[in-house]
Amino acid sequence: MRWYTRLVRRYATGGPYLDFGCGTGHLVRRLSALGPAAGFEVSAWSAERARQNAPGCAVHTDPAAMATASFGALTAIHVLEHLTDEVAAETLTTWHRILRPGGHALVVMPDPAGRGRHLAGERWMGFADPTHINLKPHDAWRAVLVDHGYTVVREGSDGLWDVPYSRLPKLVDAGVHAVPAFVQFLAGRMMLRPGSGESSVFLLRRD
Repeated sequence: MRWYTRLVRRYATGGPYLDFGCGTGHLVRRLSALGPAAGFEVSAWSAERARQNAPGCAVHTDPAAMATASFGALTAIHVLEHLTDEVAAETLTTWHRILRPGGHALVVMPDPAGRGRHLAGERWMGFADPTHINLKPHDAWRAVLVDHGYTVVREGSDGLWDVPYSRLPKLVDAGVHAVPAFVQFLAGRMMLRPGSGESSVFLLRRD
């Protein structure tokens, strides 16, 4: 959550901020330190927990309740892989409506063509969740995002963090594989190239 918040602060042009698919509200709370922030969550239970964890932040459960061009930036961290292509397209249309022209979206999803998948094989974390029904490689998601009216400003990866990837002791394996991800986290930047880790990371601009 800290890394995502720092990416928004560094690369987006300002709020108000929205965490789309906010779960229990921990990222919303962090975004609220940057400026006015809100969440969107389809689960009524999670939305209520988010309101408790991020006091003072509105948490919406109906996309129609969010006004047109009302946000300067949004985050969608591991959301799209849970949606069918049809619902994902509707979601991208909603983002386009609620973002201001020139507003930004930080979007993260597992990359089945990434190095993490290659190293982990069938034990890959992206396969562990049965609700991951839309696992597309980085380039495929890129095409979808561009087709729905977004410019890719930056793109990269979260790096290798789901250690161990080998039979080495966990700390040794982390030293072999996870150092670039740790350095990127400390820098608060998007530095690692697409395909080099577990997930795809996109910074988009709403055209």
